Amino acid sequence: MTNFSSQDFQYDSCVSRGICSVNPRTYALQAVLVLYLRFITKYALNLYQQEIIDKNVESLILNTITITVSNPEFTESSFTSAVSKFKEELPAIIQKYNDVCGEEDFAEERIGNLELFKETKDIISAIKYGEAQIQENVDSMNPEIRDLQKIMLIIAKSISINLMDLESFDKNYDKGYLTVLKLLNKIGDEADIETLKNEIKSACTVNNEIMHLVRLAQEERYGKEEEAEVSFSTVPSKAVLVVGSNIRELETILEALKGTDIDVYTHDDMMLAHNFPKFNEYKHLRGQYGQGVENCLLDFSTFPGAIILTKHSLHNIENLYRGLLFTTDYTCPKGVIKIENDNFSKVIEASENAKGFKTGKQCESVKIGCNYDKTLNKIKEKIESGKFNHIFMIGLERYSLEQKAYFEKLIKLAPANILIISFSYNIEKENVITINACFDSYSMIRFYNDIKDFELPITAFFPKCDRNSISQMIYLSEQEKTNVYVGKCAPIMLNPSLMNVLQDMFNIKGITFAKKDLELIFAL
Repeated sequence: MTNFSSQDFQYDSCVSRGICSVNPRTYALQAVLVLYLRFITKYALNLYQQEIIDKNVESLILNTITITVSNPEFTESSFTSAVSKFKEELPAIIQKYNDVCGEEDFAEERIGNLELFKETKDIISAIKYGEAQIQENVDSMNPEIRDLQKIMLIIAKSISINLMDLESFDKNYDKGYLTVLKLLNKIGDEADIETLKNEIKSACTVNNEIMHLVRLAQEERYGKEEEAEVSFSTVPSKAVLVVGSNIRELETILEALKGTDIDVYTHDDMMLAHNFPKFNEYKHLRGQYGQGVENCLLDFSTFPGAIILTKHSLHNIENLYRGLLFTTDYTCPKGVIKIENDNFSKVIEASENAKGFKTGKQCESVKIGCNYDKTLNKIKEKIESGKFNHIFMIGLERYSLEQKAYFEKLIKLAPANILIISFSYNIEKENVITINACFDSYSMIRFYNDIKDFELPITAFFPKCDRNSISQMIYLSEQEKTNVYVGKCAPIMLNPSLMNVLQDMFNIKGITFAKKDLELIFAL
């Protein structure tokens, strides 16, 4: 294992405290927002086909997806806020649709009389309406189609977040927005299974393209990725913890805290920033704190300063103390303070009033990432040596003793003629190349795309599920000579029913036992 030298693999607050599940009330409200999304998509898609993109509506759709799908922190206030934004934007886009398409659709005064709007006028009514819609789908819809549409929503969320990350670098990819509209347009339809599968496959390819563009934008702004040694130590000082994945936001926060005595620590996916040379210039960026999203309950409750939840952070903070939690996100959970217009004055004030780190603590540093070009050349040299007839690619680890033991055994049992590229687990073998990708979920796909033309069979393993995993699995499963295996995931990301669909329709397999899976792979 390379990520954390003193990790407690048996502690996972996501599972042990049940904070990665969605309660029925929340699920019902999220179902109602999906109906709102479907309603507005009709107009947005038609206007897009006329080469008209309403940026306000685009922002509304993309942000609503991110708070609606697979989000345990979704609250009633989030629902109310989102619905109010729909009611603000709908009359304008309908009028624009009428003007462009020459149709007389719903006038503004009639929108409120539609069933969806009448039946969701308050929280209680909305919950009842959402529950009725969920039950109707269960009763009337083919279960496989229903699960495929759930997968479509998950992929739409992944695309939406990646698209907004790209836009934070002032880059656009309109094809991504069109893909989201097409996915939403199919939700609730009686489309056949093959049509939905093809829509999903196409969307996964587009998502892969967006992730590549995001990485190029990051490197353009911050320099080429390099291997970095990241400190897990703390020093005596006031401190801020930055949570999430959008490193463009981290840059904004670091700039805002320049000239203060406040140190900045990253958490979870934000660790990726340490790989880019630009961030070495920020001396108040001290390192990484905590063990990631699976342990956010422990990490957040022990951090002695302000915590900033950046856009699209997936954390349930229901059980945490208040007053030191801030967010830049689209909606604001109860008890969390909203940061408006990049004004971090309240964050600074809260950090200065917090106790901070009194003595600090020395911990072992961790090396993460790699020089991409050098590592790719090393992999190509190994392949071109002719010693290998199969490639294993093992993705980011999920912090469990069971999976750690599985992959360590898999690597040890794998024959010498298999080239193993491991992005997490480190075992000293001649045929193993280890890249500690840590939270960089795109790393494996990036290397895959640059070596797939060698035409060796490739087996890709996903020990961990994140917001991009399902899209990546399906993308890889559609490539030639490529098998895909996935480990146990939190139910909010991949429940047993969805896993069955992935296995039956996309030939994605769940891991079992290392020896058994090796026998299956080589029997194919």
